[in-house]
Amino acid sequence: MVEAKKKDTASNTEEDRISSLPDELLCHILSFLPSTLQAMRTSVLSKRWRRLWTHVPNITFPFKFVPLVFYYDLKEYRQRAAVLIDNTLKPYSASKIKKFCIQFSADLIGLGPRMDSWVRFAVERDVEDLTLEFSFDKTIRRLDIKGLTGYWLPQFFYQNSWLRNLKTDFCEFEPDGRVLWSSLKDLSIGHAILTDEVMQNILDGTPVLESLKLVTCNGIHRLDLSLNSHLKELVVIHQAAPYVNDDDTVLEIAGPHLKSLVIMGFWFMKKCKLMNMSSLIKATLDFEVGKSLHVRRNDFLEKSRNIVEEYLRNVDHARELKLGSWCIQVLSTLRMVNFLLSPSFSRKCLILDVDSFSNQYIPGIANLLCCSYNLNELVINMCPDITCKEFYAVSDLSNSDDFGEKYWKSLKIILGHLWLHLKTVKISRLMETESGCSCERAFAFLGFLLKNASVLEKMIIYRSHVGYWCCNLDVIYMAFQLLSLPRCSPHAEARPILFAAIASFQLLTSYATEKE
Repeated sequence: MVEAKKKDTASNTEEDRISSLPDELLCHILSFLPSTLQAMRTSVLSKRWRRLWTHVPNITFPFKFVPLVFYYDLKEYRQRAAVLIDNTLKPYSASKIKKFCIQFSADLIGLGPRMDSWVRFAVERDVEDLTLEFSFDKTIRRLDIKGLTGYWLPQFFYQNSWLRNLKTDFCEFEPDGRVLWSSLKDLSIGHAILTDEVMQNILDGTPVLESLKLVTCNGIHRLDLSLNSHLKELVVIHQAAPYVNDDDTVLEIAGPHLKSLVIMGFWFMKKCKLMNMSSLIKATLDFEVGKSLHVRRNDFLEKSRNIVEEYLRNVDHARELKLGSWCIQVLSTLRMVNFLLSPSFSRKCLILDVDSFSNQYIPGIANLLCCSYNLNELVINMCPDITCKEFYAVSDLSNSDDFGEKYWKSLKIILGHLWLHLKTVKISRLMETESGCSCERAFAFLGFLLKNASVLEKMIIYRSHVGYWCCNLDVIYMAFQLLSLPRCSPHAEARPILFAAIASFQLLTSYATEKE
C-alpha cells in the first residue's frame, strides 16, 4: 500500500510538472494561443490558473468570420462580439501589452465609441504591435468599396512612441495635427480613403519606418519617400472591381532608398508611375490592367505594352525581378511589332509565374531572356490557379504557332550572352497541368538550355503533391529524357540517379507541400 501511494504521488507530480513553472513563463506560453478566449479557458484548471490569462502580454480577438447562425442577423452578432470583448478586457490586469489584435467582420455602425475604448485600452498599456482589421459582410463587399467607410481612428491615437507595428483594414485616417509615431517600423493600411496631405503627414511622423504596405488605398496621387531613409520595402496592391467606376489617376512613387518593391492587383483604369528607384534590389510586378468596354482592342494592346515596358525600364537595375502572368502575356505580344526590350545588365535572378508553357507566355519568356545580359538564375513557377484569361481574347497569340525546338534554335545567337552566365534553372509543378504540345514545348525549352548554357550547374524540377508525382509516369519519362540529352557545360556530369542531387545537373523532386 505504501509503495502504491508513492507511485501515485510520483505520477501526480509528473503530470503537474507544468504548474511548477513560474507565472512569467506560463504567460509566455499562453501568448502563443491564437485567441485570448482560448487562454481564458485555462482558468478552469486550478485556482492558480484562474486569473493567469489576465497577465498574458498578447490579446487577440479573431472575429473574422461570421458564424452561420448569425449570418442573417449581423446586428445581433455585432452586439454579442462587442460585449464579449468588453467583458474580456475588464478583468485584464497586465500593465504592458506587446500585441493587441481585433479582427471584426460585421457592420460597424454604432460601435465607434466602443472601439475607441478598445484602442485606448491598448495605447494606455504601451502596445507595440496593433492590428485593427474591420471587414464587411460578403454581400456588402461585392459593391464598390470606395463608397464605404470604416472605423475612424481617434485623435489620441496619432501620438504614440511605443507602437512598432501597425496593421489596419477599413480604418480611416484624419489626424487634426501632426502624426508622431516615432518607433513605428512596419505599417500596413488596407481599404482606406486617404489624401496626399494625410499620407505625407504619416510619412513625416514615422522617421524609422522600414516597411510600408498599401492595399486599395484611394485618394493618393503622390507617394514621396525621399525623406524616409530607413524605408526599404514598399508593397502597393490595388483591387478595383471590374467595370466599376475606377479613377484613371496616376499614383507617382519616388523611392530612392527602397530595396524591395511589389506592385500587385487589378488596376483597371488607375496607373502607377515609378520615379527614382536607384537603390532597388528586388522588384515584383504581378498586376493586371483591365480593358474598358469602350476601348478598342488595338488601343488596349498598345496601352498594355507601354505600361509594362515603362515598369521594366524603371526597375531594370534590380538584381531580382519577378513577373506575373499578365505582364508576361503582354510581352509576348511584342513579337507582333518586332520590338525588343531595353537590356538589363544588373539583373541576376528572373522569377516568372505562368500557368502553362503555352504560346501566351513563350515569346514573353524569350523576350525577357534576350534583355537579361548577366542572368545567373531562372525560376519558372507553374501556377495552374492563375485566373488571368481576359488578355488571351484580345491578343493574336494563336496556339497554332510553333514555339518548339525550331523557335528556340532561331534565338541561339541572340541569346549568346545568356550561355556565359546562366548557372541555375528551377521549375516548379511542371507536370501538374502540362499535357500534349504544351509539355513538348517545355521539354524543347529545357533541352535548348542544356545544349547551349556553357556554365549551367543546376536544373531543378520539383513538385508539390506527393501522390500525383508518384503515379505520373510521364514525369519520370521526361526526367530520363532530359538526363540523356547532351550538355554544353563541362561541369554537368549526368548520373542515373533520379530522385537525388546530381553533381552538376540536378533533377530533384520535392515531396514537401509547397510553401505559400
